Amino acid sequence: MVYPYHRVLWLLIRGLGRRREQLDPLKEFELRMRPGFGDIDLYPEVNNGRHFVLFDLARYDLAVRLGLFRWVRRTKAAFVVGGSSIRYRHRLRPWRKVTVRTRLVGIDDRFFYFEQCCIQHGRTCSRALVRTGVRRRGAIPPRDVMTAIGMEVDPFMEPWVEAWNDWDNERNHDG
Repeated sequence: MVYPYHRVLWLLIRGLGRRREQLDPLKEFELRMRPGFGDIDLYPEVNNGRHFVLFDLARYDLAVRLGLFRWVRRTKAAFVVGGSSIRYRHRLRPWRKVTVRTRLVGIDDRFFYFEQCCIQHGRTCSRALVRTGVRRRGAIPPRDVMTAIGMEVDPFMEPWVEAWNDWDNERNHDG
């Protein structure tokens, strides 16, 4: 399947038309969309990998709304994903409205941590924890990224995110 560049382009065009919002980065954000033919597998339901694509799109939308996307492009930096865990609970049906909820649940010296979920007809179909960062010749500390776009957020981490991060670090050593 091809990455849905048309959706990314739509998010960017829509974002260009609005002013940068004064948003609280610690609140929950929502993006609504309809998965289509390119998102389904043989059954027909949204493919498990496409859940991550929907989460990507929601984070891009948030980055545009916060002014982060513009800053990343201007500084020639890049968004990266440094880890994720997901749980699938219910089938996500194509052509029906989906709400992707995104909430920042942690920041440390290297990464942002987002809890994201896909909700359709009032049911949580999938929920993920996604560790992301911004890189330019190495990781840019999230605190520096937030300061650069005019937001002050002190490092924090919800206890369950810290437990996941510790678990992940224990099992993924180089060497």
